[in-house]
Amino acid sequence: MDYHSDSMVKATLHTSQKKPLLVGDFLHLVQQGIRNLERRFPGLKVVASNVTANKVELVLDFKRLDDDLLRVLQSFKSEIKTLGKKKGLKEDPLWQWQYEEEALETVQIPG
Repeated sequence: MDYHSDSMVKATLHTSQKKPLLVGDFLHLVQQGIRNLERRFPGLKVVASNVTANKVELVLDFKRLDDDLLRVLQSFKSEIKTLGKKKGLKEDPLWQWQYEEEALETVQIPG
């Protein structure tokens, strides 16, 4: 299935030094954080996501959202780090400061 939009962005976040940190409890927190994005930012659509041990890839549709990508990603990274600290998970820093961004016109969604 193809998903068309002129407001879609693929963002890739890497862990600090690309270490394999997103496993176990951190993996669950990242998955929860992805689910929370649409609630936290009404109008944002998470079109697709992929999580590996050292990165998170998100395809986001900003068509009905006035916020920018930087704000959404900062909020996401902060939420994961805060939830991790509450669970006693200590990894500092967890995320790289930079992220990769790619504007998309069409996204292939499996299914």
